[in-house]
Amino acid sequence: MIKYIPLSLVLLFTSTGFAQNGKLVNKVLAQVGDNIILLSDIEIQKLQAKQSEMEVDFDFSCSVLEQLMVQELLVNQAKLDSIPVSDEQVDAEMENRLRIIEKDMGGRDKLEEYYGKTTTQIKEEFRSVIKDRILAQEMERTITNGISVTPKEVSSFFEALPKDSIPFINMKLS
Repeated sequence: MIKYIPLSLVLLFTSTGFAQNGKLVNKVLAQVGDNIILLSDIEIQKLQAKQSEMEVDFDFSCSVLEQLMVQELLVNQAKLDSIPVSDEQVDAEMENRLRIIEKDMGGRDKLEEYYGKTTTQIKEEFRSVIKDRILAQEMERTITNGISVTPKEVSSFFEALPKDSIPFINMKLS
């Protein structure tokens, strides 16, 4: 029995050494409430942008992360405020989006072939995503309801700020 202890220690240390050489599969980038934003969420957005022939760089990744964090903040607050979203709203939005995607891809068959799933499976997969987007939109509408700002008020606000306190944002022309 005692002669097996050194052997088990050697196996334990060599196996943990090999485990350290793995490739990064995913990573938590942010947490908002109970929800997390993963590196794979950013990568999916980048892939979709590349397919749409958009320019994808580091600034794009930062922008996507910011958008996802804002959406998660809105969804989290909507859940805290118990903002209702009906199944009918989710189903209607799902059908609208599927109709647009089908039109772009050339039909339902090509959509199913692209995802490798039936339309029902696609709907189930994206149901929570659509519901969260609707929740975020409803929360944003609740926050901004009753707020009206004129272009002159916006200009006056920015003119009153010290020039060195406004962050510089690079502008790119295509």
